[in-house]
Amino acid sequence: MKKLNGVVIGPSGIGNIHIRELIRYGFNNIGIIGKKFKKNRLNLLKKNYKKIYFHNLKEIKEIKKIKPEVINICSPTECHYDHIIKTKKLSKYLIIEKPIFWIKSKNELNYKIVKSILNLKSIKIFVNLPMISLAHQLKKKEKFKDIKIFNFNYFTKGKNKFNNIPIDLLPHALSFLLSLNYKQKNSLKIIKVNKKKYSWNCKAIINNCLCQFSFKQNSKAKESNLSFQINDDIYLRKSYLKNNIYVNKILKNQKTLINVKNPMSEYLSLIFKNLNKNKMLKKNNDITIKSTEIMVKLLNN
Repeated sequence: MKKLNGVVIGPSGIGNIHIRELIRYGFNNIGIIGKKFKKNRLNLLKKNYKKIYFHNLKEIKEIKKIKPEVINICSPTECHYDHIIKTKKLSKYLIIEKPIFWIKSKNELNYKIVKSILNLKSIKIFVNLPMISLAHQLKKKEKFKDIKIFNFNYFTKGKNKFNNIPIDLLPHALSFLLSLNYKQKNSLKIIKVNKKKYSWNCKAIINNCLCQFSFKQNSKAKESNLSFQINDDIYLRKSYLKNNIYVNKILKNQKTLINVKNPMSEYLSLIFKNLNKNKMLKKNNDITIKSTEIMVKLLNN
């Protein structure tokens, strides 16, 4: 069996999904590094994946000995930029959990910094944006005409507060909208923004589409709830665990079930399959840059 080397920074939570998808794609030699070194970190991984060789790393500089084809950055958002800078010479490819990063001290400069990072010639950087997959799947099943109304309501189990809520959730909403209603150049008119400790809402016209985003986070919630409206139709995501993978269905107008593949798994798989293809990279970078441009304006309104 050919040895495929990968590294995951931030293995808990969403990082577990990245580990799973690396293994599904065929990576069998994987380095793991967390915020703190834990001697027993690999126990459960070795139990669940008996044929995979794991390395429990203490420091980022130890990544060199693995020589990974891919490094997956799943650490907290505030660590992303630092981890990109420290790993950009250690692998050909970086896959970063959304958002790519957000430097709070830079505010309006985030757009320019994201653009400059993604334009680096020395490395190819992909951002994990699973809502792109959901948009593409729905477009194959639904005949969307010119989209004039778009509402996106996402209530999650997150622990974020105030502006940290849209930093976490806007990449989902914007990558979904831009994949459904793509324009070469963004247009934005902000109508209102309302932020509270545990919620964030806005109303804006984006690319001639009237948009409303409603986000809430509650660490005590039992599960996340996602619904969205496209023109006159209302969609509700219904998901459940099966064999440790979330199965997704979309309920349209409370009567029609639309089967979709798990967007997280599908999009990560698509990235792995297209690491060497510039078309996929260009599209991913383009959506990331356009989303960041809108985010900067909304968060600094």
